[in-house]
Amino acid sequence: MYHIDCRDQLERVFLRLGHAETDEQLQNIISKFLPPVLLKLSSTQEGVRKKVMELLVHLNKRIKSRPKIQLPVETLLVQYQDPAAVSFVTNFTIIYVKMGYPRLPVEKQCELAPTLLTAMEGKPQPQQ
Repeated sequence: MYHIDCRDQLERVFLRLGHAETDEQLQNIISKFLPPVLLKLSSTQEGVRKKVMELLVHLNKRIKSRPKIQLPVETLLVQYQDPAAVSFVTNFTIIYVKMGYPRLPVEKQCELAPTLLTAMEGKPQPQQ
């Protein structure tokens, strides 16, 4: 039952993304749903993981053509630091931190730099 609920939730996020007409709407949806969607990559259900991957592919296409859209880098950094997170989740979280960090205003980048460096301490080389 759980995996059906997860897939339904992911489908609703997909629909919200599809209905976002402005960059502001898209950014709000991404800020709210990207971190929890990434956590669904730890699901034991292949159907859930497959749906997450479909959603991320769609999201990537929309994000890459809109460089002004901000990603929830601070929330993603917290998620990245979670020692309980499976490596698959951590690896995808890194992708979105790397994508989102350069989009931040320089002041915010400077503010988050110490957190970013601290987060990387003790991580395996591929996850830095």
